[in-house]
Amino acid sequence: MSIQIGFLLLILLIILSFSSVFRASSQPTSLPNPVNTDQQMITYQKQSNYIHEFNVPNLKEKGLKGIVTDSDGNPWFYYQTNKTSTLIRFNPLNHSFNSYSIQGKTVSDNSIINLAGGQLIYDEKHKSIWFTDARINALGSIDIQRGKLDIHKIPTNNSGVMGLAISPDGNSIWFAEIIGNNIGSFDISSKTIKEYPTGEFTGPTLLAYDSNGQLWVTMSYSSSILKVEPWSLIPGSKISGIFEIKLEKHDSFSPFGIAIADKNKSKLFISDHGSSRVIVSNLTSELKNYTSYWTSPSIAYPVSLPGQVVSDKNGNVYFVEHGGNKVSKLSSNGLLTEFDIPTGPLATVVYITVSADASKVWFTEWASNKIGYLDNTVSVPLDLRIKDAMPKSLRLDQVYPLEITVNREDRLTNNSLSLNEIELSLIGMTESGLQGLTYLANPQRINLTDATTIDGALNLTVGKDAIAGKYTITPRLRTFEKDNLTISLSRPQTVILDVPVEKSQLQNLPAESNQSNSNVTLIFLRDLARYGSITVAVTLIAYLIYRKIYQRKVRP
Repeated sequence: MSIQIGFLLLILLIILSFSSVFRASSQPTSLPNPVNTDQQMITYQKQSNYIHEFNVPNLKEKGLKGIVTDSDGNPWFYYQTNKTSTLIRFNPLNHSFNSYSIQGKTVSDNSIINLAGGQLIYDEKHKSIWFTDARINALGSIDIQRGKLDIHKIPTNNSGVMGLAISPDGNSIWFAEIIGNNIGSFDISSKTIKEYPTGEFTGPTLLAYDSNGQLWVTMSYSSSILKVEPWSLIPGSKISGIFEIKLEKHDSFSPFGIAIADKNKSKLFISDHGSSRVIVSNLTSELKNYTSYWTSPSIAYPVSLPGQVVSDKNGNVYFVEHGGNKVSKLSSNGLLTEFDIPTGPLATVVYITVSADASKVWFTEWASNKIGYLDNTVSVPLDLRIKDAMPKSLRLDQVYPLEITVNREDRLTNNSLSLNEIELSLIGMTESGLQGLTYLANPQRINLTDATTIDGALNLTVGKDAIAGKYTITPRLRTFEKDNLTISLSRPQTVILDVPVEKSQLQNLPAESNQSNSNVTLIFLRDLARYGSITVAVTLIAYLIYRKIYQRKVRP
């Protein structure tokens, strides 16, 4: 067993031991007074103009995972514990739930069950819902008209079967094995499975097809993605038809969700689960040139941890932030809008889907046993524009104005937002935030109660601790809706820091060197997310306990 695999298993065991504290009737003597994570993760349940939630009845444990909608707009979602698996359909018209129990003996380790499984996809050609089940180590489907279930065992034991994709011709289902380190194909007609290795400790996670029939796969543990030519694959071999792609520059990267989107299906969208961003790149550039869409900082959790990524028929992209507790929409025009989830601060949302008509964006909440949707028919009557979107070269000790324009709809169709205290700020740049770059917002607060357009600027200054390079910074607007839930709007801006390069800076980024004790929790989380990024809910639990224990240690 390699050192890396041993390290991963150690992380998983630590996380699971933390998680088990809350299920056990008595606590281990080695842990001082463990915190009540339910109370810390769910401390409020508010109301929103944009997001609607529904309690899922009769769930005694946590275990909500993947979700998808059928052609009638009904969401189907997966519930999985260490003992049971259930496929559930929700009728949005009468708010009723129908459950389909997945039979089969648990054959996988508990750590793998918590780590993987439970993604769903809808198969229009066969009128079926396909799902992965890590507990019974299987790929399954249900005929939505007859309710007939079919289960197909994965050849590799403890595979941690994870993501799903349908081939362009609709004749095969492709899946990823995050522990088995394989991608696999299931021929729907012959019911045969073939597996293709991706390499030791690579962690293939989620998948997406492009318009050329190439399959793209995120590999969370190797900090890379795969471009796969299915027609060239040889079972049992990783030599033919598989091409690994990494980020060009030194940058932490833990890819999770992936989607091929925009109106021409020419852009690649990847959620970086090890930081707080979604990466966007042209397919042809293969990550040699990309833009980072940095998400809003979270109060409850150091990084936002974006999860699954999906797209709609109009070229819009959606993803959830299970650390940031948000649902986000990246419009085809480049505007990122983030919506607070009403239940929080950590409802723990990882999986997401969009209805065929793009009217609703559904998601599951692991910590609260709820499902919810973002109502796409209710518009946010604000827009943020950058006047000069060309790359800027910034030098030391000079002020550079980044000019922006804020607009609101002339005719407001609803009074859903606060318009008199809109905050203007700057976020992003690196996983640790702004590095060597300061700004002054003018104005800091924007009032659009009477005006429809206001111009402003973010005056940028580069400090001596800046590191030369090309970065993405993100002007952001932030305001409130019902119950003080926030909505944020942002657009990326590329800047080049033209500053002297020191030898020490060539080795490590500031975020990875000379860290003070105050940053130790961020280091712990970043590394934990990087090496065990898909542990999702139990990672959050482990972090909460870690934070509580650490605070006690440093308390005078």
